Amino acid sequence: MTLRRIRIQQWLVPLSGILFCLFIWEVLIRFGFIRSLFLPPPTAILFALTKNFGYLISSAAVTVRDIAVGYVAGCAVGIAFGILIGYYRLLNLAISPLLLIISPIPIVTFMPLFIIWFGLNILPVIACAFIAAFFPCLLNTISGVRNVDYRWIEVAKNLGATNYQILQKIIIPAALPHIADGLRLSIQICFLITPVAEMIMGQVGLGGFIWRSADLFKTDLVILGQLTLGVMGLFLYRVFGWVESHILLPWRPVKA
Repeated sequence: MTLRRIRIQQWLVPLSGILFCLFIWEVLIRFGFIRSLFLPPPTAILFALTKNFGYLISSAAVTVRDIAVGYVAGCAVGIAFGILIGYYRLLNLAISPLLLIISPIPIVTFMPLFIIWFGLNILPVIACAFIAAFFPCLLNTISGVRNVDYRWIEVAKNLGATNYQILQKIIIPAALPHIADGLRLSIQICFLITPVAEMIMGQVGLGGFIWRSADLFKTDLVILGQLTLGVMGLFLYRVFGWVESHILLPWRPVKA
């Protein structure tokens, strides 16, 4: 089998499966097996897309902004603190109990506090995205730093390397696979949490788009918002896979 044929199959088979599911979905509703009020047909969702395209794009742009700001800030702070906590043993002993208490708390339960602190604006949503990105990066970075072979560090010290050189040349490169896993997990959790926070706020982003549509019993817009989130999530997953395989860890294959 030629490489070109394999590539065609990789696109054609999934596309055929999607089209078949859409066909069955349309038939079940058109023949009255399912009421369109509860589950509109794909053609109705497509019509809703053409009618509300501008509104959908503006809502999606808000969600992308919230995710991007919270993700970048949360990952940067999480990796920085993770390196420090993982490298300094006493700091790790002091902070670990607090992390074990805070990290299992569901992120959306912070929303009431964030609303009290920041008010009814975008900051509570971004704060939730920050928390969603912070803990996976923090915990994975700590694990990566703690698993670095201590003999490498001892050899570097014996050769006169400074702490900065040890971090730059040994610890960070050795911990990079764990850091990359933290970045991947962070973007997944951040993408799951941010629309929920927007739904709680009920005003902005795709979460607000879905919530307001449900209030008006517009199930076509609800499903349209959900499908938009699915497409965005797939796109972000593919983009991160490319970054991981070409920039962060070019020697390691992308996870399926």
